[in-house]
Amino acid sequence: MANTLNNFQKDEDDSINGVLTDREEIFIDDKEFEKKLLRKMDLRIVPLLALLCFLSYLDRINIGNAKLDHIEDDIGLVGNQFNICLSIFFVGYILFEIPSNLILIKTSPSIWIPSTMVAWGIVMTLMSFVNNFSGLMSARFFLGACESGLFPGVIYFITRWYKRSEQNFRIALFTVGNSLSGSFSGLLAYCILRLGGKLSLKGWQWLFLIEGVSTVIVAAFTYFLLSDYPENTKWLSDKERKFATERLKNDAGKAHIIQFDKKQLLAALKDWKVYMAMLHLCILSVPFYSFTLFLPTIVNGLGFDYVISQLLSVPPFFCASMSTLTVAILSDRMRVRGPFIITCSSIGIVDYILLGIPSSNIAVKYVGTCIVGVGIFPCLATSIAWLTNNVGGHVKRGIAAAMLFMSGNLGGIIASQIYRPKDAPRYLFGHLLATAFLVTATCISILQYFLFKNINKKKRENPQSFLEGKSEEQIKNMGDLHPDFIYSL
Repeated sequence: MANTLNNFQKDEDDSINGVLTDREEIFIDDKEFEKKLLRKMDLRIVPLLALLCFLSYLDRINIGNAKLDHIEDDIGLVGNQFNICLSIFFVGYILFEIPSNLILIKTSPSIWIPSTMVAWGIVMTLMSFVNNFSGLMSARFFLGACESGLFPGVIYFITRWYKRSEQNFRIALFTVGNSLSGSFSGLLAYCILRLGGKLSLKGWQWLFLIEGVSTVIVAAFTYFLLSDYPENTKWLSDKERKFATERLKNDAGKAHIIQFDKKQLLAALKDWKVYMAMLHLCILSVPFYSFTLFLPTIVNGLGFDYVISQLLSVPPFFCASMSTLTVAILSDRMRVRGPFIITCSSIGIVDYILLGIPSSNIAVKYVGTCIVGVGIFPCLATSIAWLTNNVGGHVKRGIAAAMLFMSGNLGGIIASQIYRPKDAPRYLFGHLLATAFLVTATCISILQYFLFKNINKKKRENPQSFLEGKSEEQIKNMGDLHPDFIYSL
């Protein structure tokens, strides 16, 4: 595997060098200055983004903890109504992702992202007072609609600050907020649910109330802490602003298009790469979301009571976090995406099979839940980076990111239905479906890799064929279709 990855790295190093051949390499040799700038950017940007992601995911998945505190009985849910409430969240999310990123592109991150946080924090707070099925349905729909501005918006934001070879690690740090929130949610829920009975509120009501108010408070500070883009950031010096801007231009080569252009929007809607990435993430999101939403339920099905199940939800998410960061670092250093996705999803497949095999050994099955997270979570961040690396032009990339997350949330709708109450405690149906989706996602990753590799070969061997019959204006706006832009593998 190591030798194979080294070969992939060599191919990608050549491709990165190819991007820079026709551009003036401003500051490109000042590696020490660039390292200091990256450290400064990371300290100011990444921790805040990780916190926002942490809160977003905490508010999204805490309903799984509320289920163990008997929210279904308290508000009169019957049959499959709880799973329907999980699904409706993704409907709201999907409907508003592209409009949200269009607003972000036309306004600024420091205004739009905190505003979406305030909105979903208020919805989360009010959700603590729902008392029937329709109330919970409405709250979950609007929670999804309000949260839709964060994930695709932050991915777009990261691509406006970091080069392609730097993005996976930063996206991973951001998405680690997902796994940490899953890990922390069990521990936090265990503490908060003990407030049940105080002020005549149930434990799950305290859970929604405290986490919703916390989001609103953090959002108020985010208005002042979140920056916009390198070219207009006050905490960078003039030289740093110029360096940060020029290095992104050098990285994108002739695919660097920054102005808002409707043609770039249409280019995203017509690009096969975007739709293949959407299909991949949609399928990959089924095991990912089913794992995050139902982990406490799956652990509970192993024979533990609901309190212990909350606590035992922590280690699998912690393992997933460490795996995500490790894979992201290696992926950025070696400048490859596909091989890591293929390897990690294969690990997930093996361990879902382990979960599905009838066995009385609870310890083995619990270890299996930890390793499933190790395999699935790195795939998500790396898949996102793979698409953003291969789309040129800021507007096109912003729309592509929104479309990608739309498909991911379609997978979330499916995921919320596969762990059915009637399948307890083994949940064999859910495990088998998750395995099948992971196998399919792996096959799509392999196909993507070879398609990109083949196009890169054509761009190197016959670049003129990509330019024939096009005017100077058309060539200027080709973006990632330009032969100078070599796709990340």
